[in-house]
Amino acid sequence: MALMTIDEYSLHSQSPYGDYKIRGFAVHSDLVAGMLSSTTEERLGTVADVLLDDTGRIQYVIIDLGASPSGRQVSLPADRARIDHKSETVYASGLTKEQAEQLPAFNSQTGR
Repeated sequence: MALMTIDEYSLHSQSPYGDYKIRGFAVHSDLVAGMLSSTTEERLGTVADVLLDDTGRIQYVIIDLGASPSGRQVSLPADRARIDHKSETVYASGLTKEQAEQLPAFNSQTGR
């Protein structure tokens, strides 16, 4: 199964961006002091892109960690992401900043 970015998917599909318009959304942990919370101040980064399968289902959210020590992009599995369009935030389920930095790296040049 080949994965595609939003732009690649829109070129091969009649489907509009719809729920995929999350580039630039803030990514926050849903943990506060190690406890599950609906809000948090721990910002992990920003959504750089999403990877979709050939049916249009989000498989990964690509997070730009920005000013973090690693300063790289990582792949967050879709089942660990909760998208809140109203607040333009993606919550990384049960993930601390340190754990986010340990997610698999994403290289936009190779798509991996």
